[in-house]
Amino acid sequence: MSSPRDCTPADSGISQQPCDSEDYALDKEISLDKIKSADEALVIIQGSGFFNQSLYSFVVLTSVDHDIAIDLLKLIDEKYPRVRKGLFFQRKVLTLKMPSYTHEAPHAWFVQALLRWSTNGQLTPAEYLGVMITPSPRVTASNPPYTGDQKEPDTFITHIESPSLHEPRIVIEVGFGQTCRSLVEDAKLWLEGVGASVRKVLLVKFFQRRQGVSGIIELWGRNSTGTAYMIWNNRIFPVHGPFERPIYLTKDDLLNGAIASSSQGTDRLEFDITSLREIITKMGLNLVGLTPLP
Repeated sequence: MSSPRDCTPADSGISQQPCDSEDYALDKEISLDKIKSADEALVIIQGSGFFNQSLYSFVVLTSVDHDIAIDLLKLIDEKYPRVRKGLFFQRKVLTLKMPSYTHEAPHAWFVQALLRWSTNGQLTPAEYLGVMITPSPRVTASNPPYTGDQKEPDTFITHIESPSLHEPRIVIEVGFGQTCRSLVEDAKLWLEGVGASVRKVLLVKFFQRRQGVSGIIELWGRNSTGTAYMIWNNRIFPVHGPFERPIYLTKDDLLNGAIASSSQGTDRLEFDITSLREIITKMGLNLVGLTPLP
């Protein structure tokens, strides 16, 4: 299995550079070290052109004062409600993502997967109706060293019977302008910082290549010590390549114990990667004039 920093299966045959190479192409950063107010910070962000971009809109604000960060979140909520935010207090970092069609495509894919599991009998009607899917509600972490950190996911999936409805069971995070390293930090925040209610995190990462767009999907969970780790990953683009093991959730991951007597919590719910490719291509890449690697 490849390193969590890699984001690329070692045996996948993917004709792209591993995420380790992104150490040389880091996330776009703006320092707020000398900024005295949230209004001043917002002017700087506006001047960077961030709010005018779409596909590649991801920025990391560094050296952010605690009080300014809180006020800035309120300002952005008011003026730019579509922006998805991550606040990492210990690191004094605030991340901003302007979601595009490509960011939203995996959300649509998960909705389709849920319907497919219901249609083919893997989920009963009651199990299906108990799953709640929403975009980007803000969640606050309670476990150190992430205590107080806040994050808005690309997709938030929980169950109506969950004792912690304000915390997801499954999270999807999508990156285009965002590096793998940053996506991995998001996964760690969810799995280690938010708590045991978060069972799995799906990371979807795209890479712009000369010949087209490549992409990968990773499934993350926790090991026996509670540490986040990558369970498995799979190729999205290029389409053609070696056979790869399916990525799946278990019923217990999704349903929080609200499982029909006819099934087991360990029953697998496999994802259809072919469907993911189709949705990303039609809903995302085609709309912005990009093509996937064949």
